[in-house]
Amino acid sequence: MASTPRIVIIGAGIVGTNLADELVARGWNSITVLDQGPLNMPGGSTSHAPGLVFQTNASKTMATFAKYTVEKLLSLTEDGVSCFNQVGGLEVATTETRLADLKRKLGYAASWGIEGKILSRDECKELYPLINEEDILGGLHVPSDGLARAAAQSNC
Repeated sequence: MASTPRIVIIGAGIVGTNLADELVARGWNSITVLDQGPLNMPGGSTSHAPGLVFQTNASKTMATFAKYTVEKLLSLTEDGVSCFNQVGGLEVATTETRLADLKRKLGYAASWGIEGKILSRDECKELYPLINEEDILGGLHVPSDGLARAAAQSNC
């Protein structure tokens, strides 16, 4: 007898596949995920910032969601290799206004339980040696940010 999907998710990018995974973890079945093309060239949300996971957000909901995403990705491995490269995030400021914004973002991060620190230009250079420290005033570093391994790199 042919099975009819109970749930159809449009889009096999990061949002669609994670939604399917979350539903399965909660006991749902008969789920179909559709996408417009080959999975190595996804569209939708995945193409906007493939693999980047920055957790700091003024919205507690979005920050909590991103923090949960990091925890989930850290739990996934393929052939003993993590599916998340937790290299940390660094946002830099070239103006006083942007530096003030990064200080506000640090406040959001602290409020939502995400560790971060404002770095001097020299500390930014130490963290990322290729940066031209003459162009920046400082930066926001969130050590738990990172990069999810893309489908083209693995089966994660």
